[in-house]
Amino acid sequence: MNNFYTFFRKNRQPILSIAAFSLAVSLIMIFLPKDRKFKYEYQQNKVWLHKDLYAPFSFAIDKSAAEIKHERDSILHEFSPVYDTDTSVVAAVLDSMVHSLSAHFKETFQGKKPGTFFQNHNLEQFYQTALKLYKTGIYDSNKKQYKTMVVENGSYRSRVAFSRMYSLHDAAEKLLATVPEKLLDSDIKNIVYNTLRPNVLYNETRSETLKEQSLSRISGKYDFINKDSSIINYGDVITEHTMNVLNSLKKEYETQRVSLGNTFLILIGQLILIITAFVVLFFLLSFTIKVMRNFKQSFFIITIVMLFVAMAALVSKFEQISINLIPFVALPIVIKLFINRRVAVYTHIITILIIGFLAPNSYYFVFIQTCVGMIALFAIGSHYERRSLFFTAAISMASYIVIYTGFSLMENGSPVNFKWGDLGWFAMSCTLLLTTYLFVWIFEKIFGLTSDLTYFELTDTNHGVLRELNQKAPGTFQHSLQVENLTEAALQRIDGNVLLGRAAALYHDIGKLKNPHYFIENQSHGENPHNKLEPEESARILINHVIDGLEIAKKHNLPQLICNMIYSHHGNSQALFFVKKQKDLYPNEPVDLSKFTYPKFYMKNKELAVLMIADVVEATVRSLKEFSKEKIDETVSYIVDEMIETKRLKNFDITLRELEKVRSVFVEKLVNVYHSRIAYPQQTVAHE
Repeated sequence: MNNFYTFFRKNRQPILSIAAFSLAVSLIMIFLPKDRKFKYEYQQNKVWLHKDLYAPFSFAIDKSAAEIKHERDSILHEFSPVYDTDTSVVAAVLDSMVHSLSAHFKETFQGKKPGTFFQNHNLEQFYQTALKLYKTGIYDSNKKQYKTMVVENGSYRSRVAFSRMYSLHDAAEKLLATVPEKLLDSDIKNIVYNTLRPNVLYNETRSETLKEQSLSRISGKYDFINKDSSIINYGDVITEHTMNVLNSLKKEYETQRVSLGNTFLILIGQLILIITAFVVLFFLLSFTIKVMRNFKQSFFIITIVMLFVAMAALVSKFEQISINLIPFVALPIVIKLFINRRVAVYTHIITILIIGFLAPNSYYFVFIQTCVGMIALFAIGSHYERRSLFFTAAISMASYIVIYTGFSLMENGSPVNFKWGDLGWFAMSCTLLLTTYLFVWIFEKIFGLTSDLTYFELTDTNHGVLRELNQKAPGTFQHSLQVENLTEAALQRIDGNVLLGRAAALYHDIGKLKNPHYFIENQSHGENPHNKLEPEESARILINHVIDGLEIAKKHNLPQLICNMIYSHHGNSQALFFVKKQKDLYPNEPVDLSKFTYPKFYMKNKELAVLMIADVVEATVRSLKEFSKEKIDETVSYIVDEMIETKRLKNFDITLRELEKVRSVFVEKLVNVYHSRIAYPQQTVAHE
């Protein structure tokens, strides 16, 4: 048991990474459909490049979506909604009008019949027109999309054209036209409009039932293919009809129930393919990051892959939703923000290949999503402002349009059948892309990783501990700015993490805030306080700035990577000035070098190596008395060579070729900073 625990402790990171990969394969296997896959890829108006195809079984040919829609529209166009006749409405309406008009004329007509009332007020035509309108029929629901209605009156049914009946508005206008002009006013208009009611009422329940019955009779099939019948031969062009036959065969083939044995074999096939995809991904990533030795990054990559596969599997269960709704473009952008562009490219390609098993047209899906993902990745570049995401979304949408247009023209040979609705899914996908930075923040909290967005925010010198450094230790702050410029330029040349290097360079000396006046760059022309201290005490103060820096960094919640680089930026070097001073003061006593040596450091990445060199180079060159190109070149070369010879850069993730590029960049930048300036002639002041 102890042996197992020891083995696990020594190999914890690779064991956890292997476990994470195994879990990812298992979960993706759950997401993938267990049906058979049709082995042929084809496109309309293209040549059939496979062998002659014969029907492996008998199947019916499905109607296209356009054909079904046409039949549905035809049925709805000819459909007649059902209306019921209410015979009690006429008497009730006329009686209500009598009472309303009597109030209007301020008269009492109790017990009189409506007909008598209308006759006495010269409204006989109004009365007769109302009876005629109700006899013809006044309907209550405007169904202008239909030509006719079915009117039911008890057991009597009749089909009547809408044009032969009256709507409420039309009936009211007819009635008002019969009122003598001298009587017509706004009150009478209100009485007519408020009192008039329909006597032909829409029966929604009966209408919808009959409509559904009519639509249910639409068949999704229109022909039948017998087993062993020829479907298409090699070299034939795939016409619209053949395309329909192939789609029907594919649908029938993939939905047929398979035996338990066949299902097991399908699972074995899927397992082989998914494992192969992850092995390829692992192989590609091994050239860029130490996957098996960095569990956080490995788990993050695996989680992103599973997340997008899961979303694709969920969306694919809904026929009315396109898989292109998912913002696949966000996948490489997110990974690039946390790791680097190369890892983002590899992961995006493998993920899209896996999701291709779920996509309706796998070749089309893989091609368009891979291309647009790469375009978006390079469009966003090294920009981290919010507007850069809008720009990337716009570029992605334009790419979708161009590639989709190419596919559409290739398939149809004409722009007539261009499906604008498909572009709507791409537009929604690009809109969802705008939420990427929100999820970056969430991923940072979940996985404990730091994105380039955070490093970018940390380089703002107007906030936090950097502002305090500028105020309390201005010399150190200026030194940090120069180290930042050198580090940034060098990392750009050797393809390192520029933002990480910039942030680490700005914060690497924040530990000097505790005792700023003990460091020479912050000392004015006054006395050096180290002159009053023992060399060991001076060395302790000097060395402690990395320990104090780590403490300050943690207090300000700086990322762990920055904290480690602050603590490690002097490597295993020694405070040689104070070692020499100790020997000069006490020549007969042995020197305890442990008191003059920086503590053991954590990291050996290339960003730290560049920072270490830049820190020493900037301080050394600034102290030179001569700033010629030759002198700067000689100084930088000496520092780099000395660090290599003393093995301060041993085992760092940086090559000799990259170190030569770093040296060249430092010389170039420092020559530009300390170049000779033109001696301007002294100006004389004119006196009157």
